[in-house]
Amino acid sequence: MISRDQALVLKIGGSLIEHAPMIVRVIRESGRDILVIPGGGIFADVVREKEISDTAAHFMAIAAMDQYGWLLSTYGLPVTWTPLMSGSPAILLPYHHMMDADPLPHSWDITSDTISAFYAGLLSVPLVILKSLDHIRTSDGPATALMPGMVTGDLDPAFIPYVTKEQVRGFILRGSDHARLAGFLRGEEVPGTYFGGTI
Repeated sequence: MISRDQALVLKIGGSLIEHAPMIVRVIRESGRDILVIPGGGIFADVVREKEISDTAAHFMAIAAMDQYGWLLSTYGLPVTWTPLMSGSPAILLPYHHMMDADPLPHSWDITSDTISAFYAGLLSVPLVILKSLDHIRTSDGPATALMPGMVTGDLDPAFIPYVTKEQVRGFILRGSDHARLAGFLRGEEVPGTYFGGTI
């Protein structure tokens, strides 16, 4: 459970594109200080299909996050190019900042999952990731908490090592369940997967 006044970085997965209008509405109505990190989704899938260098793919996929961010903005949230908490919800378009800072390795092991964790760590706030599942899945079944060394195909390979090393804490929940998301943003306990301890 999170306190009602806690600022958050919140990543909207690309698989939730059909739910984006309602997700943005829930975020807007929450009144919380939220910096939205867009996934890459269908825009990044185009990059995956090409045989290009790791560096080109890395920055093209981040540019795809900007495209998804612009799409999300059409539902009523402003965009920003600066990773700061502004006191009200906004969508970060990360391309320019990631080009300038270049804080992460250029590899498909790193996607918008780990990029969102980078921004949560940078801003010292919890990270919320919206995906199309109730819990992160592992070979041992659904997980209610991520542990160091855990392996899952539901997050990029760098995510668990990164949040463990950088001590980023947060929660992963089903973004297509709009009532669940609204409840979470009100500070209610909902199903999902914690990492880095409760928030």
